[in-house]
Amino acid sequence: MDFAAAHADLPPGDYVAPDLALVMPDCAFPHMVRGKLTDNDWRYLRRHIAHNWYVDARSPQMGFVSRDEAAILYNQALAFAGKPAVEIGCWRGWSSVHLALGGVLLDIIDPVLGDAAHRDDVAGAIDRAGCSGNVRLHPVASPDGVAGVAAARGVPWSLAFIDGDHEGAAPLNDVLAILPHMAADCAILFHDVAAPDVAAALPALEAAGFNIRLFQTMQIMAIAWRGAVPIAAHVPDRHIVWELPHHLIGWPISGVMQRHDDAAQRDALAAARAELAVLKAAERGLMARLLRRLQGGAR
Repeated sequence: MDFAAAHADLPPGDYVAPDLALVMPDCAFPHMVRGKLTDNDWRYLRRHIAHNWYVDARSPQMGFVSRDEAAILYNQALAFAGKPAVEIGCWRGWSSVHLALGGVLLDIIDPVLGDAAHRDDVAGAIDRAGCSGNVRLHPVASPDGVAGVAAARGVPWSLAFIDGDHEGAAPLNDVLAILPHMAADCAILFHDVAAPDVAAALPALEAAGFNIRLFQTMQIMAIAWRGAVPIAAHVPDRHIVWELPHHLIGWPISGVMQRHDDAAQRDALAAARAELAVLKAAERGLMARLLRRLQGGAR
């Protein structure tokens, strides 16, 4: 089934960067509707970005990747068509379908697939999109289940999309789990790097020799890559007054002119990020001690 579309076909409130190819598999998701941002109280949801926020009507508090973010996934998958890829966290399969339509051979790792109704729902969407032959569903959790899925695939993954647990060390643990199973030339995409715990995986990848780039989208995406990898050409919506959370300052942004050719500047930014990490760790330790003291006084 051909879901190719022109940018002129976009619904009001949607944006896709002009140089990105567009697919619109909306008919594969009969329960997808525009959501109300007030239904979700997550502190890192960027409610001020005037792009449509899509949800499944049966679970209106949980959003999909935005149309622009889905297009980044599709276009990055096109660069790896025919090669293995892995997705950690699929929710209702909206992101999965965009990856699979890009032609990658996709392993989806998500414990929610252990629920028969949810698995059938995701599998149904993938089937309606005509790409079930490219997808394997694995009802296991990351990081523990990653090695088994990688062994079953038998070939290193060239592309990864991490959109699982966003709290604490979980995003970094996802990265550490997949890294031994990634190809020499590969890319790792992240959603919701507006959340500091998700973005915390980026310095570790940079230290491992990966290049890093941000995409200014509704929830901010990031890509880490090494080797000969073409990167999706994304330009932020010029109608939005974009801002960047303090924990992301210093990373290059796709489609935004920045100076990153000065070694001293790069070293200063790296030092600032390291200092910020130390301060955050100290803050967490202080809060933990305060909590223990308060709990002790309550007994």
